[in-house]
Amino acid sequence: MNFSKWTLGLMSAAILLSACGKDEDDTTPDTQAGVNCEADEYCFTDGDGNATVSYDGQIARLNQMEELTSYMKEANTAGISVSAATMKEMFSNNSGNGSTHFSSQASISGKQLKNKCFLGTVNLYEAYMDSLDLISQNSGVGSNGTAGIVTSTANPDKKYLLNARGQEYTQMIEKGLMGDVFYYQAIETYIAGVEAGTYDNSTTLEGKAYTEMEHKFDEAFGYFGAPQDFLVSPANARFHAKYCNSRNDVLETNDAIFNAFIGARTNISSDDLAAAQIDIDDIRLQWHRVVAGTAISYLKGAIQNMDDPAIKCHELSEAYAFIGNLLHNAPYNLSPNQMQIARDYIGGNFYEASTEDIESAIQYLIDNTEITIEELADL
Repeated sequence: MNFSKWTLGLMSAAILLSACGKDEDDTTPDTQAGVNCEADEYCFTDGDGNATVSYDGQIARLNQMEELTSYMKEANTAGISVSAATMKEMFSNNSGNGSTHFSSQASISGKQLKNKCFLGTVNLYEAYMDSLDLISQNSGVGSNGTAGIVTSTANPDKKYLLNARGQEYTQMIEKGLMGDVFYYQAIETYIAGVEAGTYDNSTTLEGKAYTEMEHKFDEAFGYFGAPQDFLVSPANARFHAKYCNSRNDVLETNDAIFNAFIGARTNISSDDLAAAQIDIDDIRLQWHRVVAGTAISYLKGAIQNMDDPAIKCHELSEAYAFIGNLLHNAPYNLSPNQMQIARDYIGGNFYEASTEDIESAIQYLIDNTEITIEELADL
């Protein structure tokens, strides 16, 4: 099956549909008083010293994604198979009822990845899980045309389970869901809702110290994956925030996006939504630059490892997924057709992607994202 064409059809259909559902308010206990916030932290209190930031549901979903990924990576070891049923249960957190396959930090009732996934791609990820299950059974040595475990020629400690076309389902699921759950929900659900004035900002929620708008914006921040002291402790970042820090030397995104999050939240709390919009515009731009820059960095990594099929295909699998992330975040997003063009340059068989093919994908992203040719040299 040509997954590139299948993905295009699903993505195109998804554009016409809404999200899988709006996030529920987190049922967290009342916030504690006496919180001390530093000026450079994502930390806010009311006049009585009560903490007004809560995004426990997002933390739970980040934990779920980490634990699902750890489980999938077990298949990179010969003789170990993974179960599609288990992966799907983790994806849905046992339909939101808590999964025995999760730790207590991830198996929180009511929180799941599946029902927050960009509509139309759920079936794609579950099909990837079915395929990962299949190729993990009695997997041998992989090569072009044969699914199996492929070992790096430069570093024998690096082994990846690839399908017959060199695609690594584990990376395509993890990095894909980063876009279709975390990025999509943060930008196109919560931040878009703040911009549209969907949420009330005049009264605090019952039993809470924050307004609905403050809370929804905090949930967007939660999906970014940054610790509250990100600029001091960037090593503790997860998912997109981790990649933000990885690209920071070139793109200078850490200060820009984190200060924009703090600025927007400060202005929301002051009910100055016009000022908050300026910061939100910068959040959209900088997060897009993190995603686009990371896709390009992985493509460059593949070119640097053309003689090492394991690393080349691993890098292309991550690049393929990050290109999919670019479907989100108007006005910087790629259209479904543009996304497919970028992926088609790579082709459906990662083993066979040439240097020229990958360079064409890089150039297309440079031409259609907010990454410059000057930045490309150092990514």
